[in-house]
Amino acid sequence: MSSLFDIFSPKSGAPKRALSDERLAKLKLDQLNMVVNNIKPGVVGLPALALTISLVLSEWVEPVALISWSFAVIGATLFYWVGHQAFLKHGVDRPDRADFWTWVLGGQQLVFSVVWNLPPVIFWAECSDLGRMFLIMVYACNMAGGAAITSPSPPYAAISIVSSAFVIVLMPLSEGTPFYMGIAALSVGFTFFMVHMARQVFLTARDMLLLREDKNDLIEQLTAAKIDSDKARHRAEAASQAKSEFLANMSHELRTPLNAILGFSEIMKGEVFGALGSPQYTEYAAHIHGSGQHLLGLINDVLDLAKIEAGRFVVRAIEIDMRDAIKGAMALFDVRAAQGNVTLKVEVEPGLPLLLADERALRQILLNLISNAIKFTPPEGRVTISARLGAGGGMDVAVGDTGVGIDPADLDTVFEAFGQGQHDVTTSEKGTGLGLPIVRGLMQAHGGTVTLTSELGRGTTVTCKFPRERLTAPQPVSIRLATVI
Repeated sequence: MSSLFDIFSPKSGAPKRALSDERLAKLKLDQLNMVVNNIKPGVVGLPALALTISLVLSEWVEPVALISWSFAVIGATLFYWVGHQAFLKHGVDRPDRADFWTWVLGGQQLVFSVVWNLPPVIFWAECSDLGRMFLIMVYACNMAGGAAITSPSPPYAAISIVSSAFVIVLMPLSEGTPFYMGIAALSVGFTFFMVHMARQVFLTARDMLLLREDKNDLIEQLTAAKIDSDKARHRAEAASQAKSEFLANMSHELRTPLNAILGFSEIMKGEVFGALGSPQYTEYAAHIHGSGQHLLGLINDVLDLAKIEAGRFVVRAIEIDMRDAIKGAMALFDVRAAQGNVTLKVEVEPGLPLLLADERALRQILLNLISNAIKFTPPEGRVTISARLGAGGGMDVAVGDTGVGIDPADLDTVFEAFGQGQHDVTTSEKGTGLGLPIVRGLMQAHGGTVTLTSELGRGTTVTCKFPRERLTAPQPVSIRLATVI
């Protein structure tokens, strides 16, 4: 029978999978479980089939013998069922006992097969040719059914096929007539065909079980990876939140000493209480004051960004005339623009409704954008600040320049904290990389968005889109209708 088991294994030309002992034991259990579940209906069906066979054979065989065999089948079926229930209760989750259950269930299958295949052996002589053909037909069908439902487990399939082949091949051979020799030959061919079909079903079932195991392993790995990823993300978010809250809470501690430095250096630079004694002291005081102002501006930017990221920025909205807001912001850059020979231009759409926004935040948005535009615009260039109604019914405020532009690869970087594009190398005035992130955070706090379009050598335009809910008189959404020809 071991040679029949070998038939069920992949041949040398077929792809083989290297399985660990634990994986192989789990596969054996899964195969046994599949066969046991396939056979479950047989607990009722096999005794009923035995009674039907007995009824047909009663034309040639004594009823007492048939009844005895039927009761033997019922007893073997109950023995079969008890073993299967024990396996489902105690063995289906024990890969370490896979071999034990293979032998137990295989032994039960052998006992049942012996009892089930008795009629062709003990009733053959009593039957006519018609009865014998009936027995061969029944047990050929039994071989086909057994091969189908027991093929996932090679020991089960081998016992089922061999026991049926024994009666449908050897019994006709025992007659020795040409007719029965032909029947025996056909039975041999049918047996090999059933072996081939059982092997194909076995390989399909085995691959299906292995793929299911692979899928379960992959799901477990993905679940574990997701849990680790979520933990890492929560730690990162907690660290970022703690950093932002720390910086937001350090506002007073950082600004207070800087204001003192600025105040005292201002007094020393102006020699309010008398001459310092040397012109170099005055120059040093001016350097201290300038450095302090630069550091204070950087700290203010960092603290503003930290407050936004920590969710502690509160929009205190008032009604703002956008034309006045733009003019007020541009007035602070008149001298700087003139020094750089940069033209400032304002384009505000007539009749704009008032904007409901935080005045300080809007002012910071405009100052950051205008400052960046002037910084990266060469002499003879132009910076344009515009405001108009947007397509979504809101208000679009844009600052465009004719400067050096931004490389497309850097468009995402410029919105990251301390992110600076390659265009920074073209100017000697370095920024902190916080201007645009602060603008984006302030716009998000207002429910708006920021978009940036740029072309190297042609300039950059940053557009802030306020939603229609931020206007005192919300505008209808403009819809472009397609022309139907």
